[in-house]
Amino acid sequence: MIEDELKKIWQSSPQQEQVKFEKSRFMMEVQSNVDRFHKGLKWLYLREALGVIMVIPIFAVYAFIFPQILAKIASVLIILWAIYILLVIDKTKKKRPTEYTDNYLDYLHKTKAYLELHKKLRDKVLYWYVAPFISFTFLFMVGLSEGKPNRASLLVKVGVVCVIIAVIIHFLNKVSVKRFVAPKLKKVNELIKSLEE
Repeated sequence: MIEDELKKIWQSSPQQEQVKFEKSRFMMEVQSNVDRFHKGLKWLYLREALGVIMVIPIFAVYAFIFPQILAKIASVLIILWAIYILLVIDKTKKKRPTEYTDNYLDYLHKTKAYLELHKKLRDKVLYWYVAPFISFTFLFMVGLSEGKPNRASLLVKVGVVCVIIAVIIHFLNKVSVKRFVAPKLKKVNELIKSLEE
């Protein structure tokens, strides 16, 4: 009943008012999408940070426990990689726009830049995230297998697992860009265009 009355009011209002209503509705929809994206990122950052924070002490202990030089070097490299990931997370979090400091159009432009940054990070995840970690892990396993008789077969298995993990992470990030980042970026671009007209 109320919905029908609202429809009648909207249909009887002048064209200019209808356009304002549509624009307001679109703004609310885009803002809701962006807010959900930020909430999801908050949990992603938390999971990633906890994961790499756990990696640092584990591999610090490994660097002292294992006698193999290659395992020690790989452990230090993994620790440096984990610190780098924490720095990337921190730098990315700082670029999140706050909606209360600028006018709405500036906020949308900053949101667009933030979404583009996430798209770029996810598109290139293989280079800055996966490849170093997989390489250092493989190097660690090479160090551990030093002097063992079944070394070649173990390294082949570890290599295959590393490649499979790399492909899965790369694929999941491509899907994430396509399903989550790109649609939000498209909506923000459409809203910016409509507000600048």
